[in-house]
Amino acid sequence: MEQKIPENTTFKPENYHHVGVIVRDIEKTVEYLTSIGIGPFGIKDGPLYVEVPFKGEFHGKPAEWKVKISNAKVGDSELELLQPSGGESALQEFLDNHGEGLHHIAYLVDDVQAEIEKQVKQGVKVITSANLEGRGFAYLDTGVVGGIVTEIRFRE
Repeated sequence: MEQKIPENTTFKPENYHHVGVIVRDIEKTVEYLTSIGIGPFGIKDGPLYVEVPFKGEFHGKPAEWKVKISNAKVGDSELELLQPSGGESALQEFLDNHGEGLHHIAYLVDDVQAEIEKQVKQGVKVITSANLEGRGFAYLDTGVVGGIVTEIRFRE
């Protein structure tokens, strides 16, 4: 079966950035993955992980949440570990409903808000978004088939 990828898609290989994995305990996960040779993990020139507060929308309603994040370089992309650490969020919802595991594939865009509008016109639903006035991101409900959410985030 021949597959035809739309030419104007955002989800091109050159826009691919990372995969996001939801974990219950970021420290234990990093310790295990490092012990088998995956890593090293950490935040650029800093700690093993950071805890980031977000203010945005979750299922169309205002929301605030926190998440612990650690990254490891894997080839030209990243493996992002995410531990929900407070508030209602797409990450906590995923952990509660599915347990730990692959949550999203992330792509970089120049304008997150414009991309959200484009995806909504194509029938894609927005699960959550935050900080759209600046370096924002959004999780799109592309997990309808295959169970994987897509993240779009601001290209730095």
